[in-house]
Amino acid sequence: MTGVSQVRFESFNWGAPKFALVDGINPAATYDGSTYTQITHAQAPTDPTLVAAFQNHLFLAGDPAEPYNLYFSAPIAETNFDPAAGAGVINVGFKVVQIKAFRDQLFIFGTNNIKRLVGDNQANFVLQNVTNNLGCIAPDSVSEFNGEIVFLAPDGLRPVSGTDRIGDIELATLSKPIQSIFEDYIDQEDLASIRTIIVKKKSQFRLFFADQNSLGLIGGIRRSGVSTQAGFEFGQLVGIEVNCGDSGYIGDEEFIIHGDSNGFVYRQEDGNNFNGSNIFSLFQTPYVYMNDPEVRKNIYSINTYLRAEGILNVIMGVEYDYGDTDILNPTDFDFTTAGAAAYYDRATYDAAEIYDGNPSPIRSTNVSGSGKSVSIRYVTNTDQPSHTIQAYSITYGVGDRR
Repeated sequence: MTGVSQVRFESFNWGAPKFALVDGINPAATYDGSTYTQITHAQAPTDPTLVAAFQNHLFLAGDPAEPYNLYFSAPIAETNFDPAAGAGVINVGFKVVQIKAFRDQLFIFGTNNIKRLVGDNQANFVLQNVTNNLGCIAPDSVSEFNGEIVFLAPDGLRPVSGTDRIGDIELATLSKPIQSIFEDYIDQEDLASIRTIIVKKKSQFRLFFADQNSLGLIGGIRRSGVSTQAGFEFGQLVGIEVNCGDSGYIGDEEFIIHGDSNGFVYRQEDGNNFNGSNIFSLFQTPYVYMNDPEVRKNIYSINTYLRAEGILNVIMGVEYDYGDTDILNPTDFDFTTAGAAAYYDRATYDAAEIYDGNPSPIRSTNVSGSGKSVSIRYVTNTDQPSHTIQAYSITYGVGDRR
């Protein structure tokens, strides 16, 4: 492993579970839990960086000496790259930065191109064009999420998904509301260090960087209001160094893990702190002006609807008139979820011999002040259980027009 900076893996099962690994320095290899086998066939690439299993073939690409070539093994024979046995090589016409199998297609990403391979063997593999003016700028941003492939393009996150028309491809951007964040990524971050982790149980994807001071991204599919349509909501993450990460199920339990440069492996979604440090969270609502932006409103109280996985304390701030420094804002308020009603979703005893449950409280806070618009800010910096701000309502009176 001398000189290796990154290893990529692909799991497959053609009669026995295995995974393949590539590192760009050594030949690709497979491992079945006991036997490590390097792929040293004469027709195989010597230093691939990309791997995918598709239609019972092992595909390799990204060899620094052959950046345009896509190799595939013989059927159900991951170490055999003999063309006479059904293996082959395809020149895709651009430098390959990632390959990803999705349903009955293998997508091949370049920095400004996307193609797909269809078919199931050497005789009928066909390379088809998807686009010549859009590509992937972060190889490890490519991941399967919510029945689509999501990748980071120059203008933000985009999906590769089928539409109602057979064979058609949808590439609409998902991240227009946070375009400035991705512009900052392109200008300031090492995009090769992006790591994507999918959290299926929460319908989330998380983008991390190797630098713990970089602002990562969390995106989730959510329904809001009375609409039945689901859309994406985004937040940012800081304080986690991720050099590699993955998620998957062991039995019926999902494990989300990542590793850092100190050689430690951490499990996410477990515990109430960052390896002993408090977890900081901040959520601020947009400024709302209640129908008329020119009329002053006297704010009396704010009801906060939240779901918490235990007792926690929240600091709530109120800010008027788009942060105008000439406007007096009230001091911060705080409330706790202690004493809130709870429902029980696990009929087991924990170490403290109490039933586990999630309180779903409504907390009403009397506030002061007035403004033409108002924004609510929620902050925690504790080692207490996680929570979700689900909604809020404001009780106010209409003042004068100025």
